[in-house]
Amino acid sequence: MTDRTEANRAALTGAFAALEHGDPSQFLPLFAQDITWRVMGTSAWSKQASGLANVERELIGPLFAKFTGPYRNIPELVLADGDHVVVLARGDAQTRDGRTYANQYCFVFRMAEGQIVEVREFMDTKLADAVLGAG
Repeated sequence: MTDRTEANRAALTGAFAALEHGDPSQFLPLFAQDITWRVMGTSAWSKQASGLANVERELIGPLFAKFTGPYRNIPELVLADGDHVVVLARGDAQTRDGRTYANQYCFVFRMAEGQIVEVREFMDTKLADAVLGAG
């Protein structure tokens, strides 16, 4: 394994270790200003946002507005190869209307110089629509 592979694995492992406890403080600073985030699929939550401000406004903001408390994302597997890190994880949150949102995820991250520049997020989009409503 290369130093770059291990550095990228360590960065995302640390970020998800904090997210497991509902703490995004190690995850959000990894976002590059020119990040592109794609939520794959064909649901109301499937979309692409480019640029940090757009990712926050179009993806993160609307998602977190649905929750009453912390959003936990529990890593199950972290694989890294060079600038790519794949994380299998499961989410856990309570919605404002009292429902449990527990989706399964596969995140494919592309890193550059220690920052996340691209995310492809795969999840159960039917579950997202059913529990969270329109994105």
